[in-house]
Amino acid sequence: MKRALVIAATVAVAVSTTVHTSPASANVPTFSKDIAPIVFNNCATCHRPGEVAPMSLLSYEDVRPWAKVIKNKVQSREMPPWGADPDHSLKMRNDRSLTRQQIETIAAWVDGGAPRGNDADLPPVPKFADGWTVGTQPDVVLEMPVEFSIPAEGELGVQMFYAPVPFKEDKFAEILELHPGNRAVVHHAGVFVVDIPEGAKIVDGRLIMSDGKASTDRGAGGAPRNGVGALPGSSKLLSWVPGRGVDRHRADIGKRIPAGKYINWQVHYNPTGRPEKDRTKLGIWFNKVPVTHELLIRQAGDPLATTRGGLSLYRAEGKEVEYTADEGTTRRRSKTPNIPPYAESWSLTGITPVTEDITLYAMSPHMHLRGKSLKWVIVYPDGHEQTILDVPHFDFNWQIQYELEEPLHIPAGSKILGIGYYDNSPKNKWNPAPEKEVYWSEQSWDEMYQPFTEYSVDSQTLSDITITKSQR
Repeated sequence: MKRALVIAATVAVAVSTTVHTSPASANVPTFSKDIAPIVFNNCATCHRPGEVAPMSLLSYEDVRPWAKVIKNKVQSREMPPWGADPDHSLKMRNDRSLTRQQIETIAAWVDGGAPRGNDADLPPVPKFADGWTVGTQPDVVLEMPVEFSIPAEGELGVQMFYAPVPFKEDKFAEILELHPGNRAVVHHAGVFVVDIPEGAKIVDGRLIMSDGKASTDRGAGGAPRNGVGALPGSSKLLSWVPGRGVDRHRADIGKRIPAGKYINWQVHYNPTGRPEKDRTKLGIWFNKVPVTHELLIRQAGDPLATTRGGLSLYRAEGKEVEYTADEGTTRRRSKTPNIPPYAESWSLTGITPVTEDITLYAMSPHMHLRGKSLKWVIVYPDGHEQTILDVPHFDFNWQIQYELEEPLHIPAGSKILGIGYYDNSPKNKWNPAPEKEVYWSEQSWDEMYQPFTEYSVDSQTLSDITITKSQR
């Protein structure tokens, strides 16, 4: 919804804006030498044919009509989207924000008439694999087992699809990309590796229980709530939300896809006013060097995925919240109070004790339209605190995965805090109903709290990981 408004506004500005060409002086930056490297490196991932951005920016002819709009967007730091506060966050290896010098270069180019320059200075146009953000084709592409039809209207719960893992033995993925078949209807999606209950079977992509009824339980196989490997947190492969859908792990750290299990697609659709169809797919790039540790995914506030237990908790407005350790957002925090009407800065904090040494690689915030801010704080055993990621202005349209430039060692005895704030007041321009209390659910007009972390357990090595082989 918000993205459509932003695109429409951008197009309107572009149509009404004309850049007047003037002769370039020796001091004016040129597209070929100065602007193309910035645009190709920081913008082309989205601004290319077939991707989410409303226009391609792969040539001078593409960029020139949008010159003033580009200047305005980069000066306001609306583009490229990047929510991390650099003064209160660790350095990220995927930081796509522009430096002050790059912004000034773009402004000087536009103010100087946006000259083309010498084509001999033009860097090579970036190449992308068809339909994928990564520059090469995936080693394997898995599709949802069926194409799903979305009705024109109504409210849909999360749709569950299942298919056997197609590998004869465990595989480790260095890169995973979830690619919606129809972005207009996919609100969010997650892919898990699960077991299915005894006596159940898969029919046309649906899980049919022993009583003959189709299951819609997000934890029916037990795995989304826990794990299918040696540790909890091993079942989730990755998520797709606006702004993210690619997880890039380290060369020797892999996300395990165990043989003999099932791929569970969990997709939430939003009707658009007309019938639609979707068949989302998953691209997998395998680790090319020996894997030393298995990548795990949990969120601040959940029990840590280690071999040793620990009591986690949530705090709503500073008060402890009773919750159940279930995977569904609504069930997990069944006792979390709703956000009251007109609350301008309502807080929810998840606290996870680190029960044994871990290494942290990446974090990603997920909230909905009232989401205001989310930050990760590590409290070390000696009591000192370190803010490792601060997203002070959460944007529902750009829920970015923040990848640490250097993995962070977190010793046992520490705590991971995910501190979130919500704005249910009229000051929040995206708030659909500030006069109503807000419930916890999958719909955009409800809310979620999911500060995801990606990490490995230091004591676990590849020799400890049981590699399964399929009997099928």
